[in-house]
Amino acid sequence: MPSRFGLNRLGFRSRVLLAAFLPSVAIAFALALHFTTTRMADIERSLVERAMLLVASLAPASEYGLFAGSIDILQSLADAALRERDVDGLLVMDGDRVVLARAGRVDTTATAGLDALTGPALVGSSETHYLFAAPVLSAQVAPDLLLDDDTAGAGPTRLGLVLLQMSRLETVRARRQLVLSAAFITLGGLVLAAVLARLLSDGVTSPIRQLADTVRRIEQGDFSARARTGARGILQGLEDGINRMAVTLSGARAELEQRVQVATAELQAQKERAEQASRAKTQFVDALLHDLSQPLMAMGLDIRTLKLRLQDDESAGLLTRLERSSLKLENMRDVLLDVARLESGATQPRIADFPLGRLFDSLRLTFEGQAAEKGLRLAFHPTSAWCRSDPLLLERVLANLVSNALRYTVRGTVLVGARRIAVDRVLIEVRDSGQGIPSDRINDVFEEFVRLPGVDTGAAGRGMGLGLAIVKRLCALLGHPLAVRSRPGVGSTFSVGVPRARAPEVAPVQDELPGLQRLRGRRVALIDDDAALLHSLRGLLQQLGIDVVSGESPDFVLRQLRQAGAPAFILSDYQLGDGNDGLAAVHSLRREFGEHLPAIIMTGLAATRELEIKLETHGIPLVAKPVRPVVLDAVVGSLLDAADPPF
Repeated sequence: MPSRFGLNRLGFRSRVLLAAFLPSVAIAFALALHFTTTRMADIERSLVERAMLLVASLAPASEYGLFAGSIDILQSLADAALRERDVDGLLVMDGDRVVLARAGRVDTTATAGLDALTGPALVGSSETHYLFAAPVLSAQVAPDLLLDDDTAGAGPTRLGLVLLQMSRLETVRARRQLVLSAAFITLGGLVLAAVLARLLSDGVTSPIRQLADTVRRIEQGDFSARARTGARGILQGLEDGINRMAVTLSGARAELEQRVQVATAELQAQKERAEQASRAKTQFVDALLHDLSQPLMAMGLDIRTLKLRLQDDESAGLLTRLERSSLKLENMRDVLLDVARLESGATQPRIADFPLGRLFDSLRLTFEGQAAEKGLRLAFHPTSAWCRSDPLLLERVLANLVSNALRYTVRGTVLVGARRIAVDRVLIEVRDSGQGIPSDRINDVFEEFVRLPGVDTGAAGRGMGLGLAIVKRLCALLGHPLAVRSRPGVGSTFSVGVPRARAPEVAPVQDELPGLQRLRGRRVALIDDDAALLHSLRGLLQQLGIDVVSGESPDFVLRQLRQAGAPAFILSDYQLGDGNDGLAAVHSLRREFGEHLPAIIMTGLAATRELEIKLETHGIPLVAKPVRPVVLDAVVGSLLDAADPPF
């Protein structure tokens, strides 16, 4: 409850000090006020009484002078009175108010009503003086019976009047000195009271402060702290309780620390087991994906090489079907690779400006066979828009959306298009005429391993319930807004917002694999410990007119190049076996033929982020297997653009 006077803001010591000091202050002020006022009243009363005695004695002394009419006697009496302390002046007047003798100064402005005086009296006052008067009476003067018949038997005869003016200046000075003396005495008393109050408060609060300090040390974890105040009574009981509490807490902490140590050891063991299991899982996934990537990449390269060699319609149709099957296998493998890379943080965007139409063409090539097999119409709305994103990751997003649309559409159309929704935004939409999504399951479809019922999930494609989960995570990584609209029985529309880029004034003419075409007639060093993949990639490069020096070990390729001549480009796998890796192989070739040789390292590992960062410090991009020819072509082209001297 808050205090009316704000005492809650004071500490305990201050409150005790205040409680001890305030009564002393009140008593000191009361005593000073009482004795000062009493003494001042005594001074005033003493002055009045002295003046009354003086005027009372002067009146009889003036009787003879007034009776005899002796002004000299009266004047000498006045002069004598002026020498008395605090006397300002004296007047002696006869019965007709004629001044017979004067000494000093007398204020006669307020002398009305003096005829009625029968004795000494205070007749006037001001800040500087008092005025006293006394009648001069004589009982010895006989009345004239012939003239005053009516006065027979009357009292004393009034002969005149004495006026005495007393100065108050001395009393004022005395009062001032009295006030100052009282103030100094009071101040001294207050100082003494404050010292005594301080000593008293220290005596009361010191044990309590010691107890509070002990509690604070215990709160901070010092359970060895003990209170030793030497107090008695209730404070002694409180001290014993605090000391017992410290002993109890010390024992409890020791027990808790022991239990924490046991729990920490168990958690550490569990953590090590979990890390070991995670490493085993990572190693298994890496080995699986690496072993899966090699034949898939070799198959894709062989198909591409055959398409370059065989130009007849029958062979082209067969190779197209083979390419579709290869792409399906690659899509299934890519799902596992995407999940592994996203979990490990290995996937990092590489932002660039590119035409959206080129990405649509790649998606058409990938999915038109799957759509035809299901009897669906797959349409890509033509677009000339350019966007800013990672082309590979954005293609993975749209590929998952298109694959999902084909999976959950039994009949009708899957439409992919783009429209500008703002000056700097492009909205890419994938629409289908499938079964739709119930409103209460809209958010569920982006969770892992969620597959809606009603469609054969074992149809062509991946069917593992990971596609939309990967889409969500990739869009978050790219910073692209993802949305979905759906009506059950009508269809669904998935949309991705992408920053819009300005198209170049003259779009470059795209040749077949233009990046690799720039190596035509030049020598490329190719290193891979997988013989089938090495053969397939060498065949593709040679079909493009590239001079290839290849081998399964860096030493073999180095010996061949010493005879054939320096290469213009290096392509190497990362895992080369026998303790060798692609980075060491690139270093050995660069030391021999030039530190600025452009190089690409390929890998089938899933957790590649640390490796990617490591290679970037050497200016070497990392490409995930299986490497599609178009991806390899794009990376080679970007490296050649940055090469010095230019190709």
